[in-house]
Amino acid sequence: MTMEERSPTFCPLTLSLAAPVRMLNFELPEHPVYDAGELLWFDDDKRGTGMLAFLTRRPDRDVDYYVQPGLRLDPASFHLGGGTRSWNLTNLDPARVEVTEDGVVAEAGFVDTDGRRIEIHVDDRDGRPRRRASMLAPVSDGIEVPRSLFVVWMEGFDLVRTTRPPATIRIDGEDVDTHRIPLERLHRQRVIKYTPALLAVEVNPDPTDGDDDHAPGTSTNDEVVTTDGGLRAVVAARDGHRARLLLWPPMPDPTTIADRAEVAGRWGLEVNGARLVSGPWSARRTGRRVELCLDTDTPWRPGRLPWLLRGLTVAVPAFRRWPTTYRWQGSVQLDDPPVVTGRWERTDPTPRR
Repeated sequence: MTMEERSPTFCPLTLSLAAPVRMLNFELPEHPVYDAGELLWFDDDKRGTGMLAFLTRRPDRDVDYYVQPGLRLDPASFHLGGGTRSWNLTNLDPARVEVTEDGVVAEAGFVDTDGRRIEIHVDDRDGRPRRRASMLAPVSDGIEVPRSLFVVWMEGFDLVRTTRPPATIRIDGEDVDTHRIPLERLHRQRVIKYTPALLAVEVNPDPTDGDDDHAPGTSTNDEVVTTDGGLRAVVAARDGHRARLLLWPPMPDPTTIADRAEVAGRWGLEVNGARLVSGPWSARRTGRRVELCLDTDTPWRPGRLPWLLRGLTVAVPAFRRWPTTYRWQGSVQLDDPPVVTGRWERTDPTPRR
């Protein structure tokens, strides 16, 4: 059979796509405790409606999370920076992230685990429509011990404009500076990032994360596409968005690979048609065990971007480089049914922030 088909063939790969969220992110280069923070606004039937705020601490980049009551979030699904320091159910007041044609409004207020009052206020609306772009977030560059290939695609991405009154981040009663780009008077933008549609994709999460218990609001392996008996693509879709893991040539069903045989090819991950991560794959059978590998070797190549965003991806190499620093080593034990195990690792020895 040569035509493409949907098939019940055994698939050793898992792909998940979460419902989109609104996001505002900032970095704090001079604060003695925190080096970055983020606001996420959820609004879907599975996870509920409300805000998750988090702050990353220096020097180890462990993360404190602050969750608005009513949200249904799995702490195990959030593995950023150096890992989770604390997970706190917190009354955030105010709490909003709204993206309009002419800017963003974001507010948050809460008390951190050490008793400091955190206040965030951003409103850069000016009545002029914005020219925005799609960007691959470098968040995965800061994950030291990965539990999956975690890919964050941001559509409608932009930087906050300098306005009066200016964006304010206040910690324990004191204003805190964010990163600034030279020639701010010319471009009038700050390194405070936002998007109305942050799309989180995961490839092959660790078995300890529970392959049968994915985070609420995710869509997992909606389609497994085969051709000529091989695995051609794995697809996940949610709320009009689509992620695809493609393999060329198609990967044989591991249960059909001959003993001592080895096959190889390339794979790529696309989100809404944009190629984000790619590299070689291989499979080798020895007895009742098939060793699998997904490697990465291609930097992210941005499409058309406004000049300032393009300059940002050049000035911060992590934007383009991190998709070359992950590798999944796994295996399939050919029992009935087959059992898949595996782990992701970072392959780049360069220290991360």
